Amino acid sequence: MIEWDEIVGHERTTSALRRAVAEGRPHHAYLLLGPAGIGKMTIATLAAASLACTADQAPCGECGGCIKTAAGTHPDVWTEVPGGKSNTITVDQVAEIQRRLSYRRAEGSHRVVLIDGAGTMNDQAQNKLLKTLEEPPPGTVLILCALHPSQLLVTVRSRCQKLPLSPLPQHQLAQWLVDAHDVEPSVAAESARAARGLPGLSLELLDPELLAARRERVETMCLAMSGDRATIDAVVKEVGWDREAGGEALSLLQELLRDAMAAAADAAVAPLHPDADPRAGRMAPLSVRHLAQTIDRVEIAREKLSRNVNAGVLLEDLLLHLSTRNPYP
Repeated sequence: MIEWDEIVGHERTTSALRRAVAEGRPHHAYLLLGPAGIGKMTIATLAAASLACTADQAPCGECGGCIKTAAGTHPDVWTEVPGGKSNTITVDQVAEIQRRLSYRRAEGSHRVVLIDGAGTMNDQAQNKLLKTLEEPPPGTVLILCALHPSQLLVTVRSRCQKLPLSPLPQHQLAQWLVDAHDVEPSVAAESARAARGLPGLSLELLDPELLAARRERVETMCLAMSGDRATIDAVVKEVGWDREAGGEALSLLQELLRDAMAAAADAAVAPLHPDADPRAGRMAPLSVRHLAQTIDRVEIAREKLSRNVNAGVLLEDLLLHLSTRNPYP
C-alpha cells in the first residue's frame, strides 16, 4: 500500500484528508471530482485505509485494518462500482449500501463506503442515497468519485465536502514517472504529454500498445470533427449509453476544440494534443467565435450526462452540427 507522501500532486486535497483522519473528525461524505486517471480512487482508498488503520501513523500498511483494506476484505470498507448493461450505479446497489450500513460495525471506529463512478447514478438512485447523506449512521464515511459535478444532483453535492482534483503540470508528472517509476526521461516526457496531466493515464501509456490506442482515439475524433459520417457513426456507436465513455469522449472533443481555437487565434499556447490536427477538413475555416460557442455546447452536453440521456446521441448532435459549419444561435 502506498503512503500519502507518495501521491503526486493534489496537496490541498491530501492535506485536508490527512488532517481529518489525524483529528478523528472526518466529514461524513466527500466528493472527489476529476477526469478518469487523475487519482480519485487511489486517494479514496488511501483515506479508507487511514480510517481503518489501528496505528498512530495512518496508514501504516502493516496492521490488520490496512492489510484487509488493501485486499478488499475489510468488513467495514467496501467499494461500489458501475455495472450491468448500462454501466451505472443502480438503485438496488444504493439499497444494498443502506442495508449494510444498518448493521453494527465489525471493527474499528469507522465504516467507509467508496462509490466509484458516482456520476452514473440516475436521479432515483441519487435521491435514495440522499437519505443516507442527510442522516448517516454514526461513524459512517462515504467517498463519492465522479468525473464532473454536474453529474450529481445539487442536493447530493451540497451534502458532501467537495474535493476537486486538477491535472498536473506536464513537467511534474514526467519527473514523477522518472523518480517513482524509474522511467526513461524521454519516455516519461511523451507519456506525461499524452496523459494530459493524469497520473493514472500516464502509467497506462507506458505500454506502447495503449499509447498507440490513445493516438488512434485522438485521430478518430479529429476525423469525426472534420465531418466524416462513417467515423461519426462509429464513435457514436462505441459510446452508446455509457455515460463514463461519453464523458471521456466529450472531454477529448473539448480539448481538440481548444487546440483548434488556439490555432485559429494564433495564440502562443502549447497544444494539448500537438500530434493531432483538429483544424483539418471542414474545421479549417471555423472562426474563433464559432469554436468557442461549440466548446460551450460541449460543456452543456457534459451537464446533460447527469440525466438519463444517451451519451452517444449527445456526441452525435455536436459532431454533426460541427460538420455543417453553421454557428450556434
